[in-house]
Amino acid sequence: MRSAVSFLSSLVLATILLCAQPAISLGDQLSEAQQLRRDVLEEWRRISNGRTDFEISDLALVPNQLALAAKQSGCDYKEGIKTAPVHFIRIKDQRLAILFCFAIIGSHQVFDLSNLQEPSLVRFPFLAQPKGFGTTAKPGGITFEKETGVFMAVTGSDLLSSPLLRHTYRFEAPRGFVVVRVEVNQDGVGEWTTIWDAPDWPFPATTK
Repeated sequence: MRSAVSFLSSLVLATILLCAQPAISLGDQLSEAQQLRRDVLEEWRRISNGRTDFEISDLALVPNQLALAAKQSGCDYKEGIKTAPVHFIRIKDQRLAILFCFAIIGSHQVFDLSNLQEPSLVRFPFLAQPKGFGTTAKPGGITFEKETGVFMAVTGSDLLSSPLLRHTYRFEAPRGFVVVRVEVNQDGVGEWTTIWDAPDWPFPATTK
């Protein structure tokens, strides 16, 4: 009888240990996730120092998660960060990071920092040939006019007498970037000609 009781006790103990192991592992995982969140928030506080509009030209100061997101998107921002700093802005309660990615034809990329642990690459409405609009993560060289809240992105070659294309965007939360105008400069040095202007919609917009 004692052998049977001892066997049953051992079986019960083994079952308890097996059931407890996933709970311990889950607890460890949650602890690691919480620690990562604390580390990311602390890093952001240290870098931003209470600022909402600032630039970084030191590679060592680029937030780790943003650096990882840029690498995953294929953005080589490191080569010229001294001359093209990473620009952080806050617009309509949303944090954004603007990085210039060096390439044969370079372009800025924008990352949404709503979740500092997982910065997400922003895609822009963009003119698609021969008709209509598509989206792109590389809208060209971006400038931001803080007074008007307008973003302008220019694409084209650096060669003289080469045409340039300029998209003007407005940021609308929660929709993101909305294109309001498209212009072309036929020789890269003359005047800009508007080829598309956003119309006033005849019905109210609805969002879900």
